[in-house]
Amino acid sequence: MVNIPKLKINFEYEKKKKEKPIKIPKAHTLNLGRVRAIVLLILIGLFIYFSYVMILANATAHKNKTLQQTVATLNQRINQENAGTTSYNPLVDQYMTQFLKVYYSPASDDSDDRTKQLTQYLASNLTLPSTDKNTDLKLISSTLNGIFTVNTVKTAQYSLTIEANKKKSNLTVNIPYQQDNEKLTVTGLPYVANTIDSIGHVGHSRLTNIGKTLNSEQTTTKVARFTKQFAQKYVSLSTKDMAFLMSDPIGLNGAVDFVALDDSSIKVSGTSKSPIVTATMTVKVHDSDITQVQTIRLYLKQQASTYFVTKFIQA
Repeated sequence: MVNIPKLKINFEYEKKKKEKPIKIPKAHTLNLGRVRAIVLLILIGLFIYFSYVMILANATAHKNKTLQQTVATLNQRINQENAGTTSYNPLVDQYMTQFLKVYYSPASDDSDDRTKQLTQYLASNLTLPSTDKNTDLKLISSTLNGIFTVNTVKTAQYSLTIEANKKKSNLTVNIPYQQDNEKLTVTGLPYVANTIDSIGHVGHSRLTNIGKTLNSEQTTTKVARFTKQFAQKYVSLSTKDMAFLMSDPIGLNGAVDFVALDDSSIKVSGTSKSPIVTATMTVKVHDSDITQVQTIRLYLKQQASTYFVTKFIQA
């Protein structure tokens, strides 16, 4: 016996199963407004971040500048303290005493011999001025006042008694030098100075080459005129009075007499606004025939129609 209803039910079930709709996955769509908002937030975040970095960088630069100024101030104070501290070194005293005897020895017909002797003491690029023509000199005594260090420059200061034409005079000079163990070298010629005074900076010698000569005739003429005026005031005025001409004022206050500044020795380099001038001047001990030739170097800064001395070296 055939069971027909059961077959019918199975057929209908298979038919319904085949007709069941297929579900299509929902497509993902981008919201343009939402994308713009995200991009804007990212840009704002980057702007804030870089602004913060710049603020930190500026703060660091300012802090570094402040620290540099503090270090410079402390170094200046240390140098000032060192400049006022005397010391004694037998090796330096013996070396300098021998050098001074040759430098301030009685003049002779054989000037080449004196130059040859002095060369043994002087730095290789340090030469004697052509105007160094002292006659009938004799060093009577030399006393080491002290050894000072300013801006890494070792300087021995001596009180001298010199005789010229049977007349004695007193003189205070500074002698810049370098020392390598037991070997000493004079890096700057003796120059008249106030007690406990040392200025400048040295390389191989106190006055090294300063570069290409400035070709502006107008500037060199103006600088030469200022240099002569400065030299006269430096010799005659006090340190306090020189403050209007120099950043680190110093003046001999009439310790010696100004004789002349050699025009042929004037050399100008640098720029028109910041020239550097080197010149040789001659001074004379009061009421005597003793003359002292010394080289000066001025680092200038143009100030209206004149100049201001930012750095002063002498030797």
